[in-house]
Amino acid sequence: MRQLRGWAAGSVLAVGVLVGCGASSGGADPSSPSETPDAGANTTGGVAFPPTGNQYVDARRCPGCHQSPDPMATGFMSGATAPVPGDFGAGVALYGPNLTPDPTTGIGNWNDDQITTAILSGIDNQGERLCPQMAHFPDMQPPEVASILGYLHSLKPVSHMSTVSRCPPLKP
Repeated sequence: MRQLRGWAAGSVLAVGVLVGCGASSGGADPSSPSETPDAGANTTGGVAFPPTGNQYVDARRCPGCHQSPDPMATGFMSGATAPVPGDFGAGVALYGPNLTPDPTTGIGNWNDDQITTAILSGIDNQGERLCPQMAHFPDMQPPEVASILGYLHSLKPVSHMSTVSRCPPLKP
């Protein structure tokens, strides 16, 4: 039970940290964890998450960093077109990369294990650390990861190369 409470607290904390990056992934109504489970929701540690991948993505506030303000024109989760707003430290400029299955500019050549490692551990498909400011979720439960993977695979591939983030000294 202690582990589940820790997971729930971590999930709520992660959502709270990312609350400034709000947007919708273009799926069903955006949702965030709630205290009261809805019918069909997965429940862990007293926190209910919606049952579909796009709702998990919205709850984690991923679109706020990984898509433009006009995703109808540029594509859902196709990468930032401007730096992520915020004061992340001297020399840091963050651009959420393209998460569509485009094989050239997105994650189309990443396998599920590589995507999962990025989500859970903050390590990219080349074994390199992502900028530490990019949230990762080590306590995310397997059903949520599987739902997010399904959602990302279902996106329309969009050819859009985001500007590379700078987060010295890791990525100067």
